[in-house]
Parts: sequence; C-alpha cells; structure tokens
Amino acid sequence: MTLFSQANQLFRQGSYQQALSLYYQIALQYKDLDLVEYNISQCWKHLNYHGSPQSLTLAQIERLWHELEASPELKNYYQGNISPYTLDLIAQGVTDPQRLYTPNQLLNVADLYQQVAHTPSPELPPAHCPLVSVIMTCHNTEEYIEEALNSLLLQTYPNLEILVIDDNSRDNTFAIVERMAKAYGRIKAHRLNVNLGTYYAKNLGITKAKGEIIFFHDSDDVCHHERIARCVAHLLAHPKAIAVRCAYARVETEYNNVIRLNNNAYKLGLITLGVRKEAFAQVGYFNNTTCASDDEFYHRLVAKYGRQQIVGLMLPLYFNTMRADSLFVDMVEWTNRFSINQELSPMRANYSSTFKKFLEQTPPQKYKDYFTFPRTRDVYPLETGMSKLANPKLPVYVSICSIPSREKQLANVVKALSPQVDYFHFYLDGYAKVPKFIEELGDRATVVVSKDKATSIRDNGKFILLEKLLKNNIDAYYLTCDDDLVYPVDYVNCLLAKLAQYQEQAVVGVHGVIIPSSISKYFSPQRLVYNFNKGLEEDRAVNILGTGTVAFRVSQFKEFKLSNFSQPGMVDLYFAIYCKENNLLQVAIQRFPEWLSEDNGNSATLFTEYKNNDKVQTSLVQNHAPWGFTAIKQLIGDKEVLQTLLPTLNFYLH
Repeated sequence: MTLFSQANQLFRQGSYQQALSLYYQIALQYKDLDLVEYNISQCWKHLNYHGSPQSLTLAQIERLWHELEASPELKNYYQGNISPYTLDLIAQGVTDPQRLYTPNQLLNVADLYQQVAHTPSPELPPAHCPLVSVIMTCHNTEEYIEEALNSLLLQTYPNLEILVIDDNSRDNTFAIVERMAKAYGRIKAHRLNVNLGTYYAKNLGITKAKGEIIFFHDSDDVCHHERIARCVAHLLAHPKAIAVRCAYARVETEYNNVIRLNNNAYKLGLITLGVRKEAFAQVGYFNNTTCASDDEFYHRLVAKYGRQQIVGLMLPLYFNTMRADSLFVDMVEWTNRFSINQELSPMRANYSSTFKKFLEQTPPQKYKDYFTFPRTRDVYPLETGMSKLANPKLPVYVSICSIPSREKQLANVVKALSPQVDYFHFYLDGYAKVPKFIEELGDRATVVVSKDKATSIRDNGKFILLEKLLKNNIDAYYLTCDDDLVYPVDYVNCLLAKLAQYQEQAVVGVHGVIIPSSISKYFSPQRLVYNFNKGLEEDRAVNILGTGTVAFRVSQFKEFKLSNFSQPGMVDLYFAIYCKENNLLQVAIQRFPEWLSEDNGNSATLFTEYKNNDKVQTSLVQNHAPWGFTAIKQLIGDKEVLQTLLPTLNFYLH
C-alpha cells in the first residue's frame, strides 16, 4: 500500500493527526506541497488548526512534521484493538496474516500480543520439560541487549538457560551482560577476543549449551514471553521433527508499529529456529560467515531430514527491531513508513548460489565433516565481506615442548589447537614413548623425543622446526605454545588477525614484559609484566614475549641457528634477543581477563625454577642492552603501521 493510500485510509477513519503526519511526509518525500495541499488543509480543518498550508515552505512543513511526531497523541496512537471479526477467525484457528489483517490495516505490536493471547496453546508434558538453551550473540548492542535479555528472563518455560556470546564488542555491551549474569543464574556470559561474526559466536554457544533443544535470539530483538513454551510444545507434539520455528514481525521502535515485510505482517523466520541438539552432530555447525548462514544451515536440515521434519508455528512470537546497522539492512527497501520490500542483496544472492551448489554436490552424511568448529579457513571460497576468518594462505605450524608430568594437559592443548592449525611439531622432553593422541595426528605431526636429561634442550625445542623451515626456504605462520595453557577457540584467528593488522612486521603474543636497561636482576620487581591471564585494554609493544603465546611469519627472519640458544630453560629471552637482531618488534595483544588460563596441575615451571637463580638471564639482558622504550623506539623506527604502539609518554623507561 502506498503512503498516500495509508494517509487517505487514516483520514477516512477519522485519525486526522496520523493522516496529517503522512501527508507531511509525502510533501517532503516528493518535494512538492501541491500534491497534498488540499489533504493537509482538510486535516487542519478537522483538527481546528488556523491558517492555510498554501503559503508554507518545505522547511516549515518539515518543522511541523517533527512537532506532530513528538506529540503525545501520536506517540500513544493505536494501542491494539483487534476487531471482533478477527477474533472470531483466531478462535477458528486461522493464523495466516493475510486473512487476519487487511492489506491497508495499520498494525501495532499490541495487536499481535492480543492475537497470541486469543490463540490456544498446547500444554507441555507435565512430567518432563527438556532443558532449553537459548543462544544470544552480541556485538556493540548496548542500547538493546538488556531488553533482549529481559524478554528471555520473562519466558514462561520452566527449564531454560541463556548463553550470551559477545563477539568482541567495543562498547558497554559485555559489561551489561556481566552485570545481568551476576544477577540471574540462568544467564551464562562468554566472549570472543576477535570479531569473527555472529555465526562463529553461535557455534561457540552450541559447544557450551547443555540443553536438549537449542534456540537462537538476536541481541537487538525481543520475543513474546510464551515464545519458548509454545515452540517447545509444538516440537514435542511432533516427536519425529528435528526443529521448530515460529513467525517473526519487524517493528519500528518509536511507536511499536509493525513494519510489513513484502506485504506480510509476519512470517516464519530462520532466527526463530529451535533445533534438537543432536542435529548439529549430524549436519555440522553453522558456516562461519558474517550473514545468511541460518539460511544455509536450514537447507542442510532440509537435505538431511526432509522439509516436513521442520515444523512451523505461524504465530508472531519474535520481534525484530528495525535499526540502521542491523545485519539485514542490505536486503531492505522501504516502500513507505510502515512497509518494506526485502530481497537478497547481491552478496547474499551469490552466497546462496554458492552454498546451494555445494550442498547439492555433497552427500548429507558428509556435511558434519565440512562444517566443523572451530576453524580458521572457510569451507569454500567466499567473496570479500562474507567472512572474518583469518583464511591464511600459508600453512600454520605450532611447535610445543612438553614434559611427561603434563601429558594429560598436552592432550587438551592438542585437542584445542588441532582444528585451528595445519601442522604440529613436538619436542617431548623425557617421554618414554610418543602418546597415542600425537600418533593419531599422522602426517600432521613431527616429533623429537629426548630421553637423555643430560642432552635435553628443554623449551629451546620449540624452535627446532623454525631452523628447518628457514633452511628449506619454507614460508609459514609459526606459533609456539606451552603444554600447560588452555587455548580458546578463537586463539589462532586472533593471532593471525593481529599479524595482519601489523602487516606481519611484528611478532605478536599474549604474555609480555618490558624491562629497564639498568636492571640488576632479570626477575626484578622493576619489570612491567603483562601476564597472559590478565586483561590488556590495548596492544602494547614489549621487550620480551612468553613463547607459550607467540606467533609470527617465518619469512620475517632471514636465518636461524638453534645453537645460538646456548642455555636451556630461558628461551623467551633468547628469542627476544633474536627478534631485536632481526629488527622485529614484539607486541602483547589486547585481550580480556582469562582469555588464556593455566592448566599445569601444580607441576614445576621455569619461572619457579629460575626466579632465585637468574644470573645467566641477567647477564644476557645486560649484554644486549638497550631495553625499555629505547629498544622499542628503535624497532618501531619509521614503520608506519607500528607508530601507534609507542606510548605518548615514553621517556621514563630506558
């Protein structure tokens, strides 16, 4: 319906203020007062306004329109009065919005709430209400997320957990989530250290979910308080069904009026999907794109289970807010104030074509082998803007030194990193045999076993592989890790993103140290330590990185001789000196507290071994001065991409 038709309908209904507002909009939209001058004058007459609109300018029309929009009468307009005829249709079980509401009828959320209230709901089984997990992802939605979470806290369903996955918000979003999680035990807060898109965050939520059924919810939307109860009841009423979805409506936030979508007041949605958790084991996780992968996942469900096993509840229980930076704005074209047309943007259309072709060529039983999580590369090539994964074009190697007392922790490290890297190198210091979980890596792993304590090179073994790669002119991304840290699902994506940010002209890591050149003892309290398990608000240039958390590009180094690391047990310092000699800055990256955590089982560490016996380290530091900001300035030099890493006040630490 055109804006003019809506205005005329409102005028005929006697809603003169609402009609006048639309006539003003028409004049402004077409920059022509003559189109609606008569209509405006008739509204003025009924509203007892004095004067004539004939002499008004468009600027005056715009001012009058803003004043009218701000009036209490218009703000309180249309608070939900469904006609007896519509109520009768609802009682008959009619849910089709085209039958319940006329094409030119203005609708408010209050109408939809009345519709739900008059629609009978099937009862949940009294003996068992399965645990439901609702996963909400968020990124910079501080204005909306509390209301979104409140709408979930108000759910009538009795057995519910709410998992919030923050996708590296830079505003107060996560602070709000943390506050609410402390107040309400049902809310569990998690976060990513790099922005990887809503589907990567959803996948993390799936790994954390304990529920038998998983629903999803956007952080700028709200839902009806009976959404979960009605959807679960509908799913349980169809025991063979794998998923359920309800209808959603788009809503403008000023007056809570419904925005018709392709002339529909509401329609079945993909964001409303509730899925039995077992489905993810059968068809895999969401594809890790920036948008449209709920559609891709839906197509996988259909291919695996059949369309009839995804049951629909045509009832508006979910409400999308219309805001300028929503993920779907690239699909929207406004036809008037209360109506939009929505179709796939070129990028989404290309993606739809790509994934449909891939799914047609792939047997459904193989889906789970492709759509894994976590991952650093896309399943298939995507156009720019569709993915935030690192997608490294070079192989990613990780090198680890381990001692036998940490074999169990090493198994956890391998499990965490295996989906994120291509190849492993292990220096097994004192192991009697190679553990089975390493053997299962096959060609992805190379192993050096040191059984002789007298000849062990200990943690220097992390760099055996680097010497080989440089000798054979093999370029790659090189990570060194410890056997007693807990590495998160976004670890490699985050480090590779940081390398890209600095155009690979730096070494990045998590645990960093700045030391003054005048230091008299290596483990001195004068050291500035950015501990790996503590938060860091922004990237900081440092003198030394802990080699349990390091990443760099191999080709940044010209050559490397492991023999230069002459003493075992102090590889962090040797590597820092090596970086200085190769004019490479080391950077401790921004992270939130406990992004990395320790899992050493109370076994001895190199720090406890050397903190009171650090003469060799102290001598090395003194012989390779300067350190502090003097060294950092030299390494930054004129490299433009590194300039922001030099603190404004940098004169106090030399």
